[in-house]
Amino acid sequence: MATIDVDRLREYLVDYCGTAMFGGFPAALLDLAEVESMDGYELCRKAESLGIDLSQFEVE
Repeated sequence: MATIDVDRLREYLVDYCGTAMFGGFPAALLDLAEVESMDGYELCRKAESLGIDLSQFEVE
């Protein structure tokens, strides 16, 4: 099992959702609010559901 840098993942998801929101998907604001309060496990599940490769956030 890999260890994920959840702080980096959270920053990435905030940027990802913020970009989507300003790119014409205002519903991404709800995702943005959720990402702020998610724990590490929930962040990983959210990222996977969005098709984000978690290997780029693995801690060596």
